[in-house]
Amino acid sequence: MRLPPPIVIFPLATALVAILALTLRSHHDAPAVAPLPPNAQALADLTQIDFLALRTPPRDRFRLVRGAAASVSDRGVWLTAAGVVAGCRAPMVMATPLRGLPAHVLGAPVDGLVLLTTTAGAPALPLGEHSPARAERAFTPGFPRQAPGELTAKMLSGAVGPAGMDIYAETGRTDGLGDAVGSGLMSIAGTPVLDEAGRLVGVAVKEAPRRGIVVARSLASLKRAMAVAHVRPSPGAEGRPVTVDNYGIVADTLRLNGTVSAVVCTDPADGALSVLREIGR
Repeated sequence: MRLPPPIVIFPLATALVAILALTLRSHHDAPAVAPLPPNAQALADLTQIDFLALRTPPRDRFRLVRGAAASVSDRGVWLTAAGVVAGCRAPMVMATPLRGLPAHVLGAPVDGLVLLTTTAGAPALPLGEHSPARAERAFTPGFPRQAPGELTAKMLSGAVGPAGMDIYAETGRTDGLGDAVGSGLMSIAGTPVLDEAGRLVGVAVKEAPRRGIVVARSLASLKRAMAVAHVRPSPGAEGRPVTVDNYGIVADTLRLNGTVSAVVCTDPADGALSVLREIGR
């Protein structure tokens, strides 16, 4: 049988490869985060946290976002990684980039997690029923580079992490958040890990940028920390389905209504040394 000429074969082969790549693609970036309005009242209207409870932190141009905290009770209880508030006497959960809620650490760390309490709350995340299975997709909305951003990742097949840890392979991130998968993130600690039903199944604690790996505290650790602190999940909490096509929008919504908020330390600053203290924590 006579084969078609190369001028026909090459375009067909190129089209076939392109279709196969799109079908099997595993890297999914979210759109860049839209800028927030500069007006303070407009920011207040975006969050569902009681504006009267918010306070403006002392001015410190060197202050850095230490990580994120997720609402686990609409009565003002937040879950984060212990390292986010380590050495901080006056943490604040930031409902907007300008104003936040003074927070208190509730008890000692449990499995590397701590709970924070505030005078006002935000809509809570529901807890997952089980940990993600291998290769199951997860989403982490937070503030990975001192600014709003999100990742998507898959539970790493065959990975064996330290006790109480889950290991994820990053497969996508906010467009413009670093160069590519594996680019280092400064403040991923405390970022909630959500399953495809929008339920809380873990808390990120660190990443290995060269490997594109995210390390998170497991759902079991999360539930244990809440049980020790006698904190019950909000019964009416509902998750929103999350996919690779909408995880940027879902993340924006969670941040805007206060469910996922940045955490800063408002201890008195020592001038220019404050930035060294934050980076070296």
